[in-house]
Amino acid sequence: MKPETLSYPIEGFFIKSVDDMIFDVKGLSHPQDRIISFVRYVPAKLCENTQKSVTKGYCKLYDLLERYAFLHQNFPQYIYEDPMGRGLLQAVAIKDITEIYNPVQKLQQITRTEREELDSLEKLAQELTNKIMEHCDIDSKYLGITGSIMIDLHSEKSDVDLVVYGKRDSTKVYQGMSRIFENYENISRYTEKELKTLWKDRGQEEQIDFESFLESEKKKQLQGTISNIDFYIRLVLLPAENYEPYDQTKITSLGEFEIEATVESDDYSIFTPCIYHLKDVIIKNEKIEEPTPPDRIFSVRGRYCDIAKTGERISAKGKLERVKIANQKEYLQLTLGSSKNEFMKKIS
Repeated sequence: MKPETLSYPIEGFFIKSVDDMIFDVKGLSHPQDRIISFVRYVPAKLCENTQKSVTKGYCKLYDLLERYAFLHQNFPQYIYEDPMGRGLLQAVAIKDITEIYNPVQKLQQITRTEREELDSLEKLAQELTNKIMEHCDIDSKYLGITGSIMIDLHSEKSDVDLVVYGKRDSTKVYQGMSRIFENYENISRYTEKELKTLWKDRGQEEQIDFESFLESEKKKQLQGTISNIDFYIRLVLLPAENYEPYDQTKITSLGEFEIEATVESDDYSIFTPCIYHLKDVIIKNEKIEEPTPPDRIFSVRGRYCDIAKTGERISAKGKLERVKIANQKEYLQLTLGSSKNEFMKKIS
């Protein structure tokens, strides 16, 4: 299935609602009547009593709790209590979608534009795209640009956020980034100083110590800077490559747990959503009755991608869930992405 022929949005796409708000889409499958997506940009008139900066008539909501609070107060119709057990989510009914932003189409527009007609950030996006196409041998129809550039709400200091669709081409990009880092002086992994800033900006100071954060982040392949501008590359499976149909996946929350485990397989750790299959799991909660250890770690947040490799020991804290997909064997997962208490780090 090709991204540009998708009849509905998936991870990397943005959508606009009838209230002129822009949401970023999460995940690969959705309910039949709505798209799971989180509010990101809202009309400036709704931010008049805040200190937020305004770009082209919109202000940006950053923190996840802030986004929930905004919707609860102003647009509760976008708060969605998932009947399948995923908890309180954000979603836009299909009937309330007025525009779909496609990352593949937007990047094709940028790459076909004469360089002198692009602004400084679009030029960097074009440059990084050209390097990826040159060194990774992928099909351009599986490469897109997301974030503020996709919706034309960027400034010259915004990030460059690329997205690659499909396991084959995503793997090529992941492997090829080492050559790109080695061959171009203006394309670099984060320095220790830059990672300390990232650690603070993400609000992870209370989750893990900086030394653990540094160990997890310093060799990541999908993030860095190009000419001192941050970039991130999101790798996304196509829906056909990840069979977890939304309306047939029942989830039961078992509470918050902390574990230690060995990564049995990191095959899907580089993707968003990311998955780490586990073995030799120890549950560290001090409870008389503890559930069966989780089979995997799961997260829709890019920060948890590419943290640990097969055979490495990790420590993590998140929401333990029982997952039952129709006609498949039940399993347990530790889900990260919804709590300020959560973390994942290497311990060996």
